[in-house]
Amino acid sequence: MKADSIKEYLIKIIGPKKDFPLEAHIFHTICIISSIILITSLPINISYGLYELAVLMGIVQLVLMLLYYLSRVHHKLKLSIILFGLAANALFVINFYFNSGIDGPGLMLFLLCIFLITIVVPRNQYPFWLVLNILEVMILLFSSYHNPSLIEHRYPNLLLQYSDIGSTYLLTALLIFIATTYIRKSYHLEKIAAEEKAEELKLSNETKNKLLSILAHDLRAPLGSIQNYLEILSALNSDEIDRQSIESSLLNETKNTQQMLSNLLLWSKTQMEGVTVNLLPVNLKESILPAIRAQQSIAIEKKIKIEENINKSIMVLADRDMLQLAIRNLVNNAVKFTESGGQIGIEAKIEGNICLITISDTGRGIPYEMQKDLFSLGVKSTFGTQNEKGVGLGLSLCKEFTELQNGRIWFESEPGKGTRFFISFNLESALA
Repeated sequence: MKADSIKEYLIKIIGPKKDFPLEAHIFHTICIISSIILITSLPINISYGLYELAVLMGIVQLVLMLLYYLSRVHHKLKLSIILFGLAANALFVINFYFNSGIDGPGLMLFLLCIFLITIVVPRNQYPFWLVLNILEVMILLFSSYHNPSLIEHRYPNLLLQYSDIGSTYLLTALLIFIATTYIRKSYHLEKIAAEEKAEELKLSNETKNKLLSILAHDLRAPLGSIQNYLEILSALNSDEIDRQSIESSLLNETKNTQQMLSNLLLWSKTQMEGVTVNLLPVNLKESILPAIRAQQSIAIEKKIKIEENINKSIMVLADRDMLQLAIRNLVNNAVKFTESGGQIGIEAKIEGNICLITISDTGRGIPYEMQKDLFSLGVKSTFGTQNEKGVGLGLSLCKEFTELQNGRIWFESEPGKGTRFFISFNLESALA
């Protein structure tokens, strides 16, 4: 808990990622760390009698805090960076003269300056800052070489000189390390984000291909069958028995196509617009009976018996429309893959705070090689016992919509011995 509080505090100081770019995070970090180091070095310089250097460090401290405030609070990053670059170069020139010139750590600070500026400024400003930095260093070296008297050696002893150079080196190394580490970490995170986006794009591509495949084949085939049935009805003078048989086939084909089209349109909508879930306490039996009845006519045609055993008092937390879609698809699949004369059972029981719905059939079962990817778009659609065709979207929608309602869906199946699908929902009492 303590570590999380510290992390939140640091994020607040540096700035949230959603509000500030990478350059701003690095700039704020540099300002804060440099200020801490400068505050620490002030009493050391004063104790050794380097009052001018102490004053200079104090000015640098104030400038850093002002620029940090300008960027962090007022979001003036570009202006802060330009002022930082100009101020840093000017102060390091003064430091070079007041801090023993070539015998002090001045050149190290110029190297640090160009490194930090290069990290945070736009690329088109690189030439300006690089040329400025090199010119300043060359002019300082040239003038101090030809006029040694301009620079006074201010270290009272060798220990202080080494201490000052050593502390400046530590500051330089620390800031370079922090900036480089931050950049590498950010690059790694950006790389991961790019890979995730590439994966999403790949899945989107696969989804698009699946949709095109459905439109090109899976919907065209049943629509072609409907057209053929209608042409036969209009062209032939068939007796009443033949006509009834064709009309029955036409009706079933139309219902199957309607189910496929409904799934396709609903799935396409979820991909484009997202889904709004409206979780409310609903009566389970009243909610799913319409979905069961919608499959009764097809079941009667195939002489399949559907038995429902659901207590009228069970109340679950669910979205009524999503719940009906899931049950309708599962019962439709059970009818589709169950042979004539088979049975389908739909029951519900309470287990703790959840309601477990079971939809079982005596159908052909699910081949083992298909079970792993059954709820994904990668599974191939198969024909039912009377060549009913699906598009492979129903179970994917069932899983997505069930999980959006905080439920679970799974199955048990053995080829040749039927299948049982299970869906669990929270009871209404879980709302309290």
